[in-house]
Amino acid sequence: MLFSSPTRRQLLQIGALSLWGGPAMADRGSGNRLGTAQHGILIFLQGGPSQLDMWDPKPAAAAEVRGPFTPIDTAVPGLQLTNLLPMTARIADKISVVRSMSHNFNNHIAGTYVMLTGSAVQPNADREAAQHDAPGPGAILNYLRRETAGMPTAVSLPNWLSIPGPSNRMPGQYAGYLGSTFDPFLIQGEPHQPEFKPLSLTLPGEVPLARFESRTQLLGQIDAATRLLEAKGTRSRDRLYESAVDLLVNPKFRDALDLSREPATVRERYGMTKIGQSLLLARRLVEAGVTWVAFNEFNQHWDIHGAIEASKKNRVPPVDRAYSALVEDLDQRGLLDSTIVINTGEFGRTPVINKDAGRDHWPDVYSLAICGGGIQRGLVYGASDQRGAYPAANPVSPADLLATVWTCLGVDPESEIQDRLQRPFRVSTGHVVEGLLV
Repeated sequence: MLFSSPTRRQLLQIGALSLWGGPAMADRGSGNRLGTAQHGILIFLQGGPSQLDMWDPKPAAAAEVRGPFTPIDTAVPGLQLTNLLPMTARIADKISVVRSMSHNFNNHIAGTYVMLTGSAVQPNADREAAQHDAPGPGAILNYLRRETAGMPTAVSLPNWLSIPGPSNRMPGQYAGYLGSTFDPFLIQGEPHQPEFKPLSLTLPGEVPLARFESRTQLLGQIDAATRLLEAKGTRSRDRLYESAVDLLVNPKFRDALDLSREPATVRERYGMTKIGQSLLLARRLVEAGVTWVAFNEFNQHWDIHGAIEASKKNRVPPVDRAYSALVEDLDQRGLLDSTIVINTGEFGRTPVINKDAGRDHWPDVYSLAICGGGIQRGLVYGASDQRGAYPAANPVSPADLLATVWTCLGVDPESEIQDRLQRPFRVSTGHVVEGLLV
């Protein structure tokens, strides 16, 4: 057997311990060799983007399968995307595409939950978040990384995931059984609008910060902001207030939120859209030291059951621009190798276009893009069958994906976290997808 020089995933555990620390990070004999990525950005396109119309075109299939969009070549020989993604095609040598994602939940809320937690212990039905839920990645990072130096460890923006009515508080994005004090920090608003003032983190213009005489006065300035983080009767107000005060007085965090500091050319490069400026904000937060940023496209924005051609032409170009700009920007700034970026939804769409010229829910196989932080570049992992209906090679579950992400972030997926009753749970029950790693 031939041996090569160590790869990123073969770095010693001590490297991860120096970054994270804490007993939950210790090697428990799993044999997993951990990476050194320091940040993660999750782009969650809630509603279910179509694999066939974006990441996995089937030009040889029947018209009702291949749909209205044509394949285009990319910077990676042999990899084709659809013509909705021309900017992403040009930077395809920096990303990997997984074409064999699969799970069993065709409900939006259940699909979102399994994608964010890896847990399949749930009904395939609408529901609200509950205290017994498994935690999402941001909450787990909050739990593992207690010291933040005045910066939030995990941020969600520009809103929580929700479907008004069926699930105003969609499970999977919160801390669940860890306790709500480990919920990610919410930055809410419309970052592409001139009046964007996230979480009202703005002091009155006539009152300089130095004139605030006590923390109590500061709390009054952010009361509305912290209420956004509270669930009825379950939050630790003191801890939330302290965290919010720390952020309010932290100039590094305040500067990171100020998109006006970016040159106009950079803002235009990302696109003056909600997703464009949100992903620019995500890059700025990562630069400032935030570990995990989740961009949430909420209210089933990608749930296109009819008129798929017109809908996709409207929805995909802003994502194409923003995503390609983020990847290229991170790479040019030397941040891509230390930042893992995941671009996904909760499931895919049916291989056959329906009577309304749309596609319905389809979790049996779907695609996502992943890059940075120890992930190979220019790779296609897995495959769907000729109709884009089922995995044909190397199926990947949400739990497997999360185990891989945790490994890149230096967290042993087999390590334990504890709920509020001190009961142990594994960080992930999935298997690391070694074929994705450098």
